[in-house]
Amino acid sequence: MSAPVPPCAVSPAEAGQRLDQVLGRLVPSLGLRGRRRLCGEGRVLVNGRPGRAAYRLRPGDVLSLAGPRPSGEAGTGVPPLRIPGQAPIPMLGQTEHLAALDKPAGLHSEALAGKAGDSLQARVETAFPGAGLRLLNRLDYATSGLVALALDAEGVHLWRQAQDQGLTEKRYLALLEGELPGERLMRQGLSLKGRHRVRVEAADNADFRRHTLLRPLAALDARELADSLEAAEGRVWRRGAPHRITLAACRIVRGSRHQIRAHAAAAGFPLWGDRRYGAAWLCGKEPREGAESAGLNAEDECFYLHHGRLSLPGWTVWSAPRWLELLDEAARAAALGWLLG
Repeated sequence: MSAPVPPCAVSPAEAGQRLDQVLGRLVPSLGLRGRRRLCGEGRVLVNGRPGRAAYRLRPGDVLSLAGPRPSGEAGTGVPPLRIPGQAPIPMLGQTEHLAALDKPAGLHSEALAGKAGDSLQARVETAFPGAGLRLLNRLDYATSGLVALALDAEGVHLWRQAQDQGLTEKRYLALLEGELPGERLMRQGLSLKGRHRVRVEAADNADFRRHTLLRPLAALDARELADSLEAAEGRVWRRGAPHRITLAACRIVRGSRHQIRAHAAAAGFPLWGDRRYGAAWLCGKEPREGAESAGLNAEDECFYLHHGRLSLPGWTVWSAPRWLELLDEAARAAALGWLLG
């Protein structure tokens, strides 16, 4: 298996040039036609997202490749996740035993119990029937980002071993209500409160794998951000207090259900738009008359949480959220710095 191609940042001198031109820094062995083919296959990532060959680069953009090095050597044989009639889902950071899918927001990781429907797991089974590929972590319906995929039994073993030994690191980006004044390490234990909500306990959990680090990266104007997201996504926001939003770095080791959402709310800074955990700003569908937050369907939820970096011993993969392009240059640079470590 060939070594992965390390990411590189666009210099000020390269700003304004086309992606397929500057891509020669990553793959000097390929000519222009080969570089354009990589872009067309969705394997060239700009800030963690597939980039078009004609995209005009900006200073600080980070370029990387999805999948194995294009050197003619044999890879693992697992192509990008492509199903007719659906947007392709990039397969990132592929190794002999593991890969990562970049799940979009608005897609279940796996089918809900007793219900048939679209999910990342269903798409994997459709694209690779009988291959036995297995999702190793789960993300909420509204959460985007990296979902690890075991390509074989050894991949499952490597994942479990790293999880048990506390050797995984999962970095997220989140938009939080209010202006987080400084770094917080949330140690409190979590327990299920009914089927839909997690309760934060008064006592700390001694297991460091269940702790959540929250770190402010940038303070943003809530109304300006809501206007930008409405224009980009078509969602209608119901405005409320507070007027400032924090772009936050979040880090967990193993994680549990709603861990970041519950810990952020317990710190007094719920995810922006996460009405299940007490956010003042709401977006998307109006709540059903008389409905309690605990009874919300996942499809009604709207917040901004992205799993952007996953590290195991000998393997690291990253992606940036689509909404990062809507932030100002300083916030965007801080977020990319966090994801690239």
